[in-house]
Amino acid sequence: MSRKRVVLAIIIGLIFGLALFGNHLNLNYRSLVASTQNAKPLLDDETLSSYSKQLVNNLAAKKAEFAIVSRAGQARKRLPEGVNYTHSAFWILNDLGTYDVYNLYHGEENKLISSLVTDAPSDFIKPTRAHDVGIILPVPEFQTAMKKYIGSAAYGRTHNPTYSLISNPFDPRYQNCNEFVLDELASAIWQESDVAKLIEKLPATFKPTEIKAGPIKRFLGPIVDERLVMKDHGKVIATTTREDLIEFLKSQSLVEEAYRLDFTPLRLAAP
Repeated sequence: MSRKRVVLAIIIGLIFGLALFGNHLNLNYRSLVASTQNAKPLLDDETLSSYSKQLVNNLAAKKAEFAIVSRAGQARKRLPEGVNYTHSAFWILNDLGTYDVYNLYHGEENKLISSLVTDAPSDFIKPTRAHDVGIILPVPEFQTAMKKYIGSAAYGRTHNPTYSLISNPFDPRYQNCNEFVLDELASAIWQESDVAKLIEKLPATFKPTEIKAGPIKRFLGPIVDERLVMKDHGKVIATTTREDLIEFLKSQSLVEEAYRLDFTPLRLAAP
């Protein structure tokens, strides 16, 4: 085989390989449901209603007036290593005995812009791709403090509407739902709403999760899914996860309980 043919074969092989890898990324990320309220439900309405009721009943049984709840917007086998949930939100007990859910959601027409949205437990559960949620219950005193904080004018001051699915918590340019939760917790704890000052202070008590990605994945990721912004990352891609939020609150001695709630299948659930 001539040298030209060898080179041509290599080029064709590389193009084919990149196409296959791009398709793999497309399957893994384009279908990933993170900070959105408009994803097509994977589960039927009756099951979603049952799961929502189980979650509310679980929090009520623990007399929770504030909680951080996380859902998985992708099958676990498709999530990056170290990531078990894709969206976290604040849950606040209301006067009706149920919960209001305070979220950061990206837009639908423009997925790189986010807004703060309050919805219901059923709305939160609707996009789930798993049969469980992660729950963080802070100590009672901090639950009360966070309920008061979220009801005040201070809530949302750390919000940055420029969205990235994998935002770096130590860079002010982008933010996702988990980073927003982190920033608001830090703001309430330290009585500081200046994000630059929070970023200066956070590294001493907070360690984000590293997302392993080689150069090809880093190159193709933003092409496949515009939400995969890489501009705020250096050699290491690091972002905020539920597990990181737990460790941060533990560093402040503010965790009462952190657990996974596995939903009971509808056919076995109590009426």
